[in-house]
Amino acid sequence: MIEDSDCPLKMYVAAKAGSFFTILVKTICNEVIQEDMTQKSPNNDKPQTGQPRLFVAVPLPAELKSAVGAALNDLKRQLPFQRWVHPEDVHITLKFIGEVPPGSAAAIERELERIAARSNPFELRLQGAGTFGSASSPRILWAGLGGKLPLLRSLQADVEQAMASIGYAPEERSYSPHLTLARHYSGSGPINKEPLEGLFPPEDRRLEWTADRIVLYRSHMGRSPMYEPLRTIVFHAGG
Repeated sequence: MIEDSDCPLKMYVAAKAGSFFTILVKTICNEVIQEDMTQKSPNNDKPQTGQPRLFVAVPLPAELKSAVGAALNDLKRQLPFQRWVHPEDVHITLKFIGEVPPGSAAAIERELERIAARSNPFELRLQGAGTFGSASSPRILWAGLGGKLPLLRSLQADVEQAMASIGYAPEERSYSPHLTLARHYSGSGPINKEPLEGLFPPEDRRLEWTADRIVLYRSHMGRSPMYEPLRTIVFHAGG
């Protein structure tokens, strides 16, 4: 049985460009609810220069991608979002790097190898679902996570620090781990959250897995699936 040891209630308020954004991260033991009003995405709509667009993530095993795909098929019939994530593209973002000059990926891979060499596998699970943004027009539909979240956050901090050491600016906002399922609600009224109730229940052991690797991905705008794994690095602390 996986136990959660990360159950605080935290409120973060950040100022940016003269406006205030509120980031709420609420975990109540076996329930994880996260709200991040300014979350970056590996596939945002900024124009590309032709250089590879990279990010680092924890992948899901094939059987959980299948479970997410089944849930997406059901949700698509009930919730009007403009863009749905392909099941093969579902992941847990650790670091959005952005466009990288030719030849720079090797330095990124070296840093990820160093992290993997001192990292051990840990348990995670899909758990719950929700939205980011207002009730009338949410921007993101997400699946939540449970399990050893402190270890996931520690891994993310390691990646963030390693990327900063080779020139990639660290993210200023607090890390809110989740899996993006869809973007841009297009309904005429407030979203009906009834289809999200009971989605990915914490007692379903089939939703648990051991996170034992990180992946360097490249985004290909306009493709489906959109994300290409460039390098998969398995944790091997002590190995």
